[in-house]
Amino acid sequence: MKPRTLLVLLVVVLGLGAFIWFYERKLPSSEERVELQKKILKVEKDDVTAVTVESSKGRVRLERVPAPKAAKPDKEGDEAATVSAEWRMLEPVATRADTFAVDRLLDAVIALERTRTLEDVNAKDVGLDKPRATVRLKTADGEEVLQLGAAVPTGGSLIAGLEGEKGGYVVSDTILSEVEKEPGDWRDRQMFRGEQGAIQRITLKGAAGGPVVLVKRPAGFWMERPFADRADHDLVEGLLSDLSGLTAERFSDGSRPLPELGLQPPSEVVEVAFQGDTPPVRIELGSPVTGEAAPEGQTAGELTWARVGDAVFEVRTRLTESARLPPADWRALQLSSLEVHDVESATVRDDRAPLQLTRSGTDWKRGDTLISYLPVSDLLFLMTGARADRLLMPREAQALQAGVAKPLLTFTLRTKTMGEETLILYPPLPEGVPARVSGRQTVLLLPADTLSQVQKKLGEVRTAKPVTPAK
Repeated sequence: MKPRTLLVLLVVVLGLGAFIWFYERKLPSSEERVELQKKILKVEKDDVTAVTVESSKGRVRLERVPAPKAAKPDKEGDEAATVSAEWRMLEPVATRADTFAVDRLLDAVIALERTRTLEDVNAKDVGLDKPRATVRLKTADGEEVLQLGAAVPTGGSLIAGLEGEKGGYVVSDTILSEVEKEPGDWRDRQMFRGEQGAIQRITLKGAAGGPVVLVKRPAGFWMERPFADRADHDLVEGLLSDLSGLTAERFSDGSRPLPELGLQPPSEVVEVAFQGDTPPVRIELGSPVTGEAAPEGQTAGELTWARVGDAVFEVRTRLTESARLPPADWRALQLSSLEVHDVESATVRDDRAPLQLTRSGTDWKRGDTLISYLPVSDLLFLMTGARADRLLMPREAQALQAGVAKPLLTFTLRTKTMGEETLILYPPLPEGVPARVSGRQTVLLLPADTLSQVQKKLGEVRTAKPVTPAK
């Protein structure tokens, strides 16, 4: 045989082998084929576009919301962002559906396996003529309908069938926990969907002297109304957490009018505005859930009636208390708006020569001398973590400023992205240490021992021994 002919045959054999390898690689193994044969439905989860569930609890119709296109990776080699599909409820009400509940249903239905096949049975005898529940799965290729019938006397199983097919199957009755749900259990209980980082403005209506308007700035939230001042960091963090965790415990069945629930007009209102195109959210808070209306196992008054859009629901939340806080309580008691890790350099002025501190890798420079980060971090932690016992009233602040010749300590803290902040400590008074911060008109009264602690840590920074730069 000619060499050329052998070469041609070799190419053909290699090509055929490659085709068989790639083709068979996608075929299921013997074990996988056995498992597939046990399954009742031959449907892929991602192919399902709509689901209808009918049971003694009622009829629920759900529809998949097409997922937006995933964002392209910024750099070559990066993975594209994945965007999970969401679901909407169309019946009995039009609203967002609980995506996790729908996913659990689909997983349970598609994974449902037969333990026995009943070839010749009367549908009436096994409860398939009038099923206790049906699940309709719609795909681009049509519709598959799973019917759930009578329980098997031995327990733990029931009879299932497919609409349009004869016979039935014995399956585990655990599928019922995912099918027989109240219509409200299919609704999305997360009532606040906005991204916390995108919040730009929060308006709280309910307190005397309000409303309180909080606006986001680079260094945190500031109170814009009824007066301008920095907002208390801890209170704002608690408010943001309460917004993100706003979850319905139970939805109203519509039998009680809104005035009876304290929602017309609402007792308190929280309005949230976002950056970009995200629509604002209005949360209306009403009366406590009391008496017979309180769910089983709940203490009367533990839940509150609330409304977001058309949804009226019971919720466990501290938003009511936040909306009722007097405006003055929102004023920050923290001296600084910065964290230690925000500070890149600092200048300290007292009765000695100014002290210049600059971050240098993991350590700091005192002037041109490299020193350990420990004493500098301790000093900055004291200053950025200082919290006042109270804010001085305007008359007290004026009297203080008139009687004080000059500050004892001035710290100028600089950051990369949040600008510069100056903290000033004055001579102590019997009740505490007066302090001020740039950008605020108020005077804060710090605990009495604050000044001595700061001076001690400042002395440790001044006397810290040089360190050898790490190689």
